[in-house]
Amino acid sequence: MKKIFPSWTLSYSDTADGVQSEKIPATVPGAVQLDYAKACNYKPYYYGLNFRQFDWMEDKFFTYHTTLEFRCSPYECAVLYFGGIDYRYVITIDGKIRARGEGAFTPVSIDVTQFSGRKVPVSVTVYPIPKLFPAPQNRSQAAACCKPASSYGWDWHPRLVPSGIWGEAYVGIFPLGSPVDLEASYVLSEQLDKVTVTASVRVFGCGTFTASLISPDGKVEAALTRDVGEHETETFILELDNPLLWYPRGYGSQPLYTLKISGNDSVQRKIGFRRSKLVRNEGSEKFEANFPKGPMPSPMCIEINGKRIFAKGSNWVNTEIFPCLMTDKRYDELISLAVYANMNIFRLWGGQYINHEHFYERCDEEGIMVWQEFMLSCNLHPDSDGYLRVLEKEATTIVKRLRTHPCIAFWCGGNELFNSWSGLTEQSHPLRLLNSICYQLDRYTPFNMTSPVYGVTHGSYVKVTFPDDKRKKGIYTDGEEFIKAVKRTHSTAFTEFGCNGASSKDYILKYIMDGKNYLDCNDENEIWTAHHAFKAWNESCWLGVGEVVYFFGWYNSVDDLVEKSVYLQCLCYKAMFEEMRRKAPLCMMAINWDFNEPWPCAAGNSLVNWPAEPKPCLESVRQALRPTLLSLSTEQNRYLTGETFHGEVWVLNDSDGEVPPLEVSVFLVTHNSKKLICSFKTQITKARNNSRSESFVFEINEEIPERFSVQVVCDQYPQYCSEYNFVHNLSEKYDPEKKQTSVFKEDFSDFLK
Repeated sequence: MKKIFPSWTLSYSDTADGVQSEKIPATVPGAVQLDYAKACNYKPYYYGLNFRQFDWMEDKFFTYHTTLEFRCSPYECAVLYFGGIDYRYVITIDGKIRARGEGAFTPVSIDVTQFSGRKVPVSVTVYPIPKLFPAPQNRSQAAACCKPASSYGWDWHPRLVPSGIWGEAYVGIFPLGSPVDLEASYVLSEQLDKVTVTASVRVFGCGTFTASLISPDGKVEAALTRDVGEHETETFILELDNPLLWYPRGYGSQPLYTLKISGNDSVQRKIGFRRSKLVRNEGSEKFEANFPKGPMPSPMCIEINGKRIFAKGSNWVNTEIFPCLMTDKRYDELISLAVYANMNIFRLWGGQYINHEHFYERCDEEGIMVWQEFMLSCNLHPDSDGYLRVLEKEATTIVKRLRTHPCIAFWCGGNELFNSWSGLTEQSHPLRLLNSICYQLDRYTPFNMTSPVYGVTHGSYVKVTFPDDKRKKGIYTDGEEFIKAVKRTHSTAFTEFGCNGASSKDYILKYIMDGKNYLDCNDENEIWTAHHAFKAWNESCWLGVGEVVYFFGWYNSVDDLVEKSVYLQCLCYKAMFEEMRRKAPLCMMAINWDFNEPWPCAAGNSLVNWPAEPKPCLESVRQALRPTLLSLSTEQNRYLTGETFHGEVWVLNDSDGEVPPLEVSVFLVTHNSKKLICSFKTQITKARNNSRSESFVFEINEEIPERFSVQVVCDQYPQYCSEYNFVHNLSEKYDPEKKQTSVFKEDFSDFLK
């Protein structure tokens, strides 16, 4: 197929038929905000408060203009194709409306063969961003549309709502008898020893077509050739015995076949075969007098081809604010960091843009499972016919496009839809619709209504929980570490948990603010607040002033505050991930909030800063997610003088081989000294299993400095060794008579607004 990419200009008006502004050059794929930023010399949107430069654009009508000029022979067809228009649009060709629609994810194809040899004007009018109500500005404005709600403002995303033609736009000219728009699905037999692939294509004109299934080594494993008449679509069914199966990384290989349809032209795509299930976690059954009257913990253990998988990974959000800027290079950089960190799953959180094809291709290749949510998040989405029509169209497009990617472990309706700030139920029509679409189009991939569901945990997102009354007064001496809450739970999955922390000083000065604003670090500074250091979730989030005070007693400068915040994020993330791994097989998911961010955050829960700069905590997570390691379990990460340090050594083994008995030594490391605490020998640890070994104690005395570490060492297998950092708060002493009087609870007021 030959592609012709026209040049575009852009103008705007206050109403649909209003007077147009002067035209400016437009970039497609792109966004209207980026075009006007370039034309008007706006400062970088990600720096300071520059994102507010675009506020005026939310309620304007923008029109793209171009002229089609092409020529095709009597044996060719021409189609005007748009890969994505965000959000509501009208397309006019030669003075007549040829298409109109709503939704960002469904491509638009218009047959323009009749205009061959002519100069034809084309316009695409993009309506103002949809808002359920004019004010206040918050994410609930997106409740009645299928536009990602994160753009309307979140605790990691500014209020900056993209609009425009974000996908490729071109005239495609191809010979008659060519296949286009390849769609495919497959069914594996129950014994996993046979696969049936169904492929359909649109065809223009008569021709001879061959459907082929090609193995990873290039061998044609199945083929079907036949003559096709004047049909709009044609379907081919291919069968293959004993297909190679796809597994997540660490559990097997990732073979990918090529599905190809050839005629006068050809189309092809990669395809992988796996059977995915969500099964009940071991030990999670809770029956009520032998007859369950209410929900039991939902099945939250992923089973791939009969193998139960411990899902260890992170929540993925947009790589960029504007989807047109999400590039293959950026995907490669970020996914490589996840592989480095020993992850095997991404939760693609609801409320964000659907990723480009390259993202899923790389996850297929790297063996990273994808938990794919639809674009619903934290809102009471309506049962109205208009909303459901758009949702059905968009969801159908998404499922058909992604269902042949073996990385798709399961579908999910969206994020936090059963919570008080959303209010949906299993009977809400949007969720019933999504379940129906996934069942009809991809029956053998599981569907989960939302997250969390019964048995699953979201939170905490801070390292220490403080009583609401004291936290709001800035009193941070009385708190409970998140690690203690994790130890109490009986969750089947942790699908959002976070350890907040600052970005480095160098990063903040490079991407966010100047030195003067950096030193003015407080919740009254608009830049610190806009980039989520303060008031993002509660008063001191995400910078974590309260946690720094709780752990260290105080800080003496902004540099000191930032450095301590970074240090705490590292040690707490390591402790969290390992504690959740120890809870297997009851708990079979440890997925933190979050992996990446779409713009520079002064502080947050992410492991990687925008655009793709790993934070120090990524290395801590990599250590915690090694397939096999010696792991230290403790009750807390902060200690007072006079407290007793209780430690317990485990072997965590997520490999397919058993771990032999190990000779282990535990050392207390302070400054330049290293003191042996104990030595012992572990038992055999079976494959895909954990085992508890020895316990030990020592007193936190005045000789132990503010920062100390404990090393768990095995000279036989140095790759299993681990080191853990802790804090000795020197500002107060342990009082065994002190009793907790306040109730520790998290403040969800931000979500309830």
